Amino acid sequence: MGYITTNLQEIADIVLKNISLPDLIKEIDIDGSEINVKIKPVTILPEIALKFTITSEAEKIVVLFDPAKSVIIYGFLLGKLKDEQIPGITLFKERLEIDLQKLLLQNIKGIKIQNVFVTSSGEIKIDFSCG
Repeated sequence: MGYITTNLQEIADIVLKNISLPDLIKEIDIDGSEINVKIKPVTILPEIALKFTITSEAEKIVVLFDPAKSVIIYGFLLGKLKDEQIPGITLFKERLEIDLQKLLLQNIKGIKIQNVFVTSSGEIKIDFSCG
């Protein structure tokens, strides 16, 4: 049995260095377990602030959408994810669930995710075993 510790800021830095963001995303701010994203969908519309809260549930990371804007977020993500069908990523109207075990099985064999813990300060601990 082993574990990995990291934090949300480190993961965001890695992801953002390896993807190109669409022009509509103007700013990403991480505060503990909350991610605030400012977007400007089109020129005639004002900037919109979207809030996401990262939590955990067993071996899953759960991204909760801002209840006031969940329809906007769901619609945007549905358009992006509907053709991809990524094993381990499930979209719901109010949240996105990332099952690390299913996601990792595509690339890494022999690791079993036991638990994922995300604290309100943004710290992430992943317990795993080999075999």
